[in-house]
Amino acid sequence: MKTTWDKIIQSDAEHIDLIGYGSILNTNSHEWDTSTPDTVIVKWFQRIYNLKMVPDSIDDQTLEEFRKKYWEKYWIKNLSEVRELWKENVCVLNCKYTGFSWDKVNGVVIRIKRQDFETYKKREAIYDLYTTRYHYIDPETGNITHNNHKWYILSAQEDYIIDEGHAFMPYHNFSRDGAYHFWEYFGKMFDETTYRVDK
Repeated sequence: MKTTWDKIIQSDAEHIDLIGYGSILNTNSHEWDTSTPDTVIVKWFQRIYNLKMVPDSIDDQTLEEFRKKYWEKYWIKNLSEVRELWKENVCVLNCKYTGFSWDKVNGVVIRIKRQDFETYKKREAIYDLYTTRYHYIDPETGNITHNNHKWYILSAQEDYIIDEGHAFMPYHNFSRDGAYHFWEYFGKMFDETTYRVDK
């Protein structure tokens, strides 16, 4: 089932649990007062670099605000550098539903409180939220619990997906470092289940 940030904000939910599989793997990217992340695995999805980092439809003022808040950590110093990235078709991660049980994505689940819904809406504006099931996974051994849980995972809106994209490497390394921070086994799973990294 698909929903949007607007619907979540309009609901009476006091919190949501969100599965992060890219930059949210790195706890340095979390906004405000999220819960301690738990490592999880989701089947039926594929993690792929096909979400254009600098969309065609976003105006310069919005891009500059986004750069200052989120992209300065990737050493993007000014708007002209953002425009150059637009030409290169660099991408950030998306998680797309494939319908195949052998596809899997490891990530973390974090709890976002109501007061931070608007912040995450601005940050993840070009994603929709899909209800999915996940299992907790031991990041050291890969052991999976048999209990399954259901919350939201982000998946990019079709208008922002491109076929010829490739990873923006500072973003990739930031996300990858987050995965390896939990344990080497968990980091290697990130490497093995991430597609279209190279140009």
